[in-house]
Amino acid sequence: MSLKALAEAIMLQAAEDFLSEERHEEDVAFFGGEGFRICSELAGMNYPQQCMLLELISISAPVKCETKKTAAARGTQGVLHA
Repeated sequence: MSLKALAEAIMLQAAEDFLSEERHEEDVAFFGGEGFRICSELAGMNYPQQCMLLELISISAPVKCETKKTAAARGTQGVLHA
């Protein structure tokens, strides 16, 4: 299994688990943290694609994308927040 396939599998499993009460908080942390950023980059997703996926799953728990312009003003790289 390639790193790309593994990263895609991790994100898919997290998206599936997102609706379960047992894993919800863990998955909110994943999608709002470095885990999602790393996996999505390994899967070949660019920043707009990452934000689009976050918007799709954030129906039940808001996760916002910080724009690169805002991130630059704060001295970060464009972080995804839970």
